[in-house]
Amino acid sequence: MATTTLVDYRRDDVRRYDHHVRYWMTSAEFGGVADDDKCALLFSFPAAKYGGLILIHNVLCQITTLYAGGTITLDIGSCTLATDNVTTAGVSTDVDKDEYIPTADITSGTAAIYPALTGDWITAYLLKTNLTPVTITPADTTVPCIAAYTTSDAAITAGNARVIIEISEVPVV
Repeated sequence: MATTTLVDYRRDDVRRYDHHVRYWMTSAEFGGVADDDKCALLFSFPAAKYGGLILIHNVLCQITTLYAGGTITLDIGSCTLATDNVTTAGVSTDVDKDEYIPTADITSGTAAIYPALTGDWITAYLLKTNLTPVTITPADTTVPCIAAYTTSDAAITAGNARVIIEISEVPVV
């Protein structure tokens, strides 16, 4: 698999709930020049933090500042980290760059909230497979992550977004 230099946008203030209910998490804002041709790391799922299986119920991408600079490709996908200690300027191993929301589902030049309409995640979710990418098995090595991948055929001059996911933790006993 390919590797990509990453920019770390994980939030330390995101709460998690031990009562096995659905809850929403919002990524930090990412985008613009800093993320062009890089992996914007949004969420990681280390076993040390998440004890059970993660079930993803919703994935949304919110464009907060309109993207500009060539033809923009913005995908929400999956990657892994060697350990959860990898941060900005480290590398991610790309698993599927458009696993959750393919660029076809996002209009990066229009401020709005975009759900997954096509692609691997929505297909698996609608079929109720409860397999990857609907589920994530936390791990402390080869840590599964959700990331954004932004590219353009010219220099990106503007643009910001955030990803909002709804998850629940399935207790494993």
